[in-house]
Amino acid sequence: MKRLVQISLIFGALAMIVAALALRTPAAPPGKEMSVVDIPDKTRVMKTMLQGKYIFIHDDDKMAKGEPCFYIYEYNVDAAGQPEARPDKLVVSFHCQPVQREKATHIVLTYGMVSPELFELREIQFAGSIEGHRVP
Repeated sequence: MKRLVQISLIFGALAMIVAALALRTPAAPPGKEMSVVDIPDKTRVMKTMLQGKYIFIHDDDKMAKGEPCFYIYEYNVDAAGQPEARPDKLVVSFHCQPVQREKATHIVLTYGMVSPELFELREIQFAGSIEGHRVP
């Protein structure tokens, strides 16, 4: 049984990485990092459950002010078909804990397994960044 849980965790993590890599990263304004992420499995972020396509944004200016700096929005596009983070689509926001990392070539999502049916997102690192954003 323990082996089955380990195997399902590995395959679940691989599926999430592949799904995240398949989506292109939209351009973000200066001081912000942004990525479109597809979360195929039921995943908890703080007290919120995610599954599907989302827009992840980190705002350095808000972090410097001690405000919530990480935002997750339901996926939405503007008239030109570009990802658009609309205030009415905000799912969760929080003040992340920055962690120094090696430069990432693609978005890196770090998960924990809460149960065989539920993952927990613990850290996000955007492509091209040397900083991870830990979920409190």
